[in-house]
Amino acid sequence: MSKYDFLVVAPPFSSRSGGVMVLHELCTMLNQIGYRAGVLYIIEGSQQDQGFKFAYSNEKSLQDPDGIYFDFTSNKSEAEIGLYIRNACLIYPDIVKGNPAGGKTYVTYVLGRPQFKIESNFIASYSKLYIDHADLILYKPFISEWMHALDTQHWSKRKLDLTYIGKGHEYTECRHIPGSVLVERDWPRDKRQLAALLRNCRYFFSWDTVSATNTDAVLCGAVPVLMHDLQIPRAVLDTGEHGPFPPSSYFPGFELAELPANMDAIDKAILGMQKSLSEHLFQWPQRVKELATAIANQ
Repeated sequence: MSKYDFLVVAPPFSSRSGGVMVLHELCTMLNQIGYRAGVLYIIEGSQQDQGFKFAYSNEKSLQDPDGIYFDFTSNKSEAEIGLYIRNACLIYPDIVKGNPAGGKTYVTYVLGRPQFKIESNFIASYSKLYIDHADLILYKPFISEWMHALDTQHWSKRKLDLTYIGKGHEYTECRHIPGSVLVERDWPRDKRQLAALLRNCRYFFSWDTVSATNTDAVLCGAVPVLMHDLQIPRAVLDTGEHGPFPPSSYFPGFELAELPANMDAIDKAILGMQKSLSEHLFQWPQRVKELATAIANQ
């Protein structure tokens, strides 16, 4: 058992953000493997301006409905809660500089390409693509029970095409691909409804090339078409934990009704990604255990 209790610093749970989801799921897994882990909620601040403020609460609406959270506040005085926070190991997302909540030790969990130099007691990275000096890679694919290709048509026989913008607008001018349905950050409203679309999707035109929604599309047997090379170059992205994406590209004049000649290569890549994602999901508990052990041994 670790000499540390853990506090994961995170916004309230949202299934709309992969980064928020993985922070809450990290809290759950730490509890499942025998540690005590709660959440310290981010309520104010931004990556650009910092100025972060934190709060604690046992309100269920702030939590993952399927999550496990250690209650470090009930029947405790403000002084006792403050002492608990100071003695805990805090796990921050990379948007937070340093250790503003004042934990005994702290971890920075890099969930995207850092916008500033990361200096921390311990650096975990969601992917090897994000930072080259991480102490541990802590990758967890998001595989919802709804995201699968069982009892669906082969992508080449489907008629529905989707456009997804996500955070792509931060990198390039994005547009809705003619003839496709636009998937927005607040529509469909949940994973089950999104999966219903993806299981009927042929081409998933994605302007957010590092979004977990791209791997959702793969799990549902659709073909992600990555629309630019500006977030992470495609040659680098294909070396990520999920494996290489299908060899597909959009260009002006692309005909949605015209199937590519490299169908076998696309099918091989989809199956390869599905296998890789399943293997990494299986490894998640062990990787979290490695994180906790490394912190305890510091």
